[in-house]
Amino acid sequence: MEAAEYLRKSRMEEGMDTEEVLSKHRAALASYASAHDIHIVDTYYEVRSGESLYARPEMLRLLEDVEAGKYEAVLVMDLDRLSRGRMKDQGIILDAFREAGTLIITPEKTYDLNDEIDDELAEFKTFMSRREYKIINKRLRRGLQQSINSGCYVANAPYGYRKTSIDRKPTLEIYEPEAKFVRMIFDLYLQGYGCVAIARELTLLGSRPHRSDRWNRSSIAHIIRNPTFTGKVVWNQKSHIKKGAKGNPKHITIYNPREKWTITDGLHPAIIDQETYDKAQEIMAGRYHPSPNDGTIKSPLAGLVRCAKCGIHMQRFYAESQGKVPYLMCRTTGCCASAKFEYVEAAILELLRQRLQDLTLRRESAAKADTAPLEAKLAAARKELAAANSQKARLYELLELQEYDLPTFRERMAIVRDKITGIESLIGATEHRLRELRAVDTATQAKRLAEILDAYEDSDAPHRNAVLKSVIDVIWYTKAKKTKPMDFELEIVYKPN
Repeated sequence: MEAAEYLRKSRMEEGMDTEEVLSKHRAALASYASAHDIHIVDTYYEVRSGESLYARPEMLRLLEDVEAGKYEAVLVMDLDRLSRGRMKDQGIILDAFREAGTLIITPEKTYDLNDEIDDELAEFKTFMSRREYKIINKRLRRGLQQSINSGCYVANAPYGYRKTSIDRKPTLEIYEPEAKFVRMIFDLYLQGYGCVAIARELTLLGSRPHRSDRWNRSSIAHIIRNPTFTGKVVWNQKSHIKKGAKGNPKHITIYNPREKWTITDGLHPAIIDQETYDKAQEIMAGRYHPSPNDGTIKSPLAGLVRCAKCGIHMQRFYAESQGKVPYLMCRTTGCCASAKFEYVEAAILELLRQRLQDLTLRRESAAKADTAPLEAKLAAARKELAAANSQKARLYELLELQEYDLPTFRERMAIVRDKITGIESLIGATEHRLRELRAVDTATQAKRLAEILDAYEDSDAPHRNAVLKSVIDVIWYTKAKKTKPMDFELEIVYKPN
């Protein structure tokens, strides 16, 4: 029998050397394969977390090969090595093995998912591993919060400090070769030096930040804003979300408002006293002058453009050094490079013209269809599917609690599965019909875009903003540091028809 092996370190093995763990697993699987006349032809090493399928490139590669019928079996140390994340991901993985007729072999058991008993057992084990994974994550988050509340420092050491421990609690100690430059930053800033001038001075003195070969305005500003240097521990400054759906969703960072931060007294010593820190914040607040907000729209792009890296709205500002030229700027310090406002606006209009051209080419079938009934039908079906999946999960829980014997469980599970299959078929057919109907509504879209583009030049900022918002939901902006003025990317998300 020709087989592949899939190797991934589990959450229980965190803190252990990855190569050592995977080497032991490979030896164990090789021994099992030799004893059972199994020839391992390929090995898939995974070093990513098991939470998300699309964040695991080796698993995605394995599934492609399984679906292509490349192997008779796949060897793993346990089923939870395949997936213990979302139920949807577990279903995708098991379906691939089931449809390909590929065996899943562990040292304890061989699973043939086309066998009813093996199939049910595999689903039950993956369901239980998912529950275990969620419990472990809850405990980790709770333990982390308790550590932070007690003054521990659990992140990487910032500039000016090194990691240490007090009574086995993680904290920081002052690292004087760097701390002296932290004091210099605050001292120069209070003397009236700007961030750029301070960066230049520290670079000339041979100082280097942790993640770059030279200081810049953003890295200096980050030091000045960071309460850690006053002996505080700051947590929950950021939230991490996913943008996008299928395939490879984009992970972005959202900077939370200060009132949502967790700030506690740390176990570590302060480099800067509180008075010095407060004076620096006052100076920084005074040097930033946002455009006055009198309730009127002054920018045609107001509320439309978001930074693809951190997720917050981009803001128009005027660069004094450039003769009050307007730029579009990310308000998160050191995040995304700015671009001239006129370049971004022109690029958006060009993308609208391209969309108009595409719509014009397809507008022969432009009959407007009433999709409201189908949309309502789809929403109801999705709600019903969610309820059915919850019912399925509940059946596993009742089996675990021994409320059901195995024959009763199988009987009721078969009913629920048939129900789920029927709902999924209905959803698929409804989605297909909606796509067909929406595809023909190009004439109305083209007409609306043409009206917007024709009126744009003669409109004021509030009207331009209003018409853009009538067709655009959000515009995602991306621009790397040290790139050419026009080297930015825009992704327009249009409003539903």
